Amino acid sequence: MPGTIALVGAAGGVGRHALAHLLAWTVDTVRAGGRDPGRLPGGDARVQAYPVDLTDPDGLDAFCAGCHTVVNCAGPAVTVGDTVARAAARVGAAYVDAAGDDGLHRAVSALPGSADRVAVISAGMMPGLSGLLPAYLAAHLPDARRMSGWVGGRDGFTPGAARDFLAVGDGGYGEPLAAWRDGARRARALAARAGAVVPFFDEPVLLQPYLSTETERLAARLGLADVDWWSAFAGGRVPAALADGARRATGGPAELAEAADALCRAAELDAFGRPRYQVLLVELAGPGGSRVLVCRGVGANALTGAAVALGAVAAAAGDLPPGVHHLAEVVDPVWAVDRLRVSPAVTALHVEDGPLSRHEPIEEGVA
Repeated sequence: MPGTIALVGAAGGVGRHALAHLLAWTVDTVRAGGRDPGRLPGGDARVQAYPVDLTDPDGLDAFCAGCHTVVNCAGPAVTVGDTVARAAARVGAAYVDAAGDDGLHRAVSALPGSADRVAVISAGMMPGLSGLLPAYLAAHLPDARRMSGWVGGRDGFTPGAARDFLAVGDGGYGEPLAAWRDGARRARALAARAGAVVPFFDEPVLLQPYLSTETERLAARLGLADVDWWSAFAGGRVPAALADGARRATGGPAELAEAADALCRAAELDAFGRPRYQVLLVELAGPGGSRVLVCRGVGANALTGAAVALGAVAAAAGDLPPGVHHLAEVVDPVWAVDRLRVSPAVTALHVEDGPLSRHEPIEEGVA
């Protein structure tokens, strides 16, 4: 693949997985930047390590200059915002971001020349794979009218990811407790469920309903009448930390940081001595029957790294049209799934006949 990809946040929880995927997917050169380039893995001549400070616009521009595509994996997204996107625009490079949704889409679309360059946002596990995988499944059941989805498992949080997760309620990403009914969003249509047994999850989970704007766009695009979407949490400490964190996150940056630290500690305690995993499970149903897609991964950071690498490879290869896009709405889902099947982030990815109710929960610890 010609050209250099600049990767900001390359040594972070998501960035190191993105870097590994880019190298595995035969990228010629990766200019890997972070606050501490010494943390970057050595031994690959294709990696050029540089220090990068996001508060230094001139330094950030110099890091991005001459690269075909700039990829942002730095966080938290609530503070980084469109900082890296603006640098990519100033040097005339394509842009891919592991984070963001409607707010970042508006900000990047407002940058000069945005209609003439490629920009891909929402290139993570959710949003990102949570829209791309259902789009792939829809090709197996084109007359689908109903969709249910579950995303989650037993996993840790980086401090940045925890801050972004707690701030999502104020970020315009969607609406808790909402569902898609008769082709439109319906508020407070669902309630949380504790101790739910869901096929393909290792254990009972807490289910929190959440209708994201990504899922709404997908439902409208596929002509679905009804959609239920759930976040799934294993363990007892994370749900309590989330409930407390949602309350404290509205109190300002200091309280948000404290709540994020508490969430990180709760996740580590819940995961201690247990296998970590993430599951993306989707069921589509219609007059022609039902189909189920199961994607099991080693963790959210790894899956997000794979997703943002998909966007970067597609952008750098010239396979995407100019303009600002969400990953799930511009990348070919068949091509993406073929890549994901051989990704080290994914331990299983397959489509099965439904309905989901005929599938027994798997034994604990079995991948």
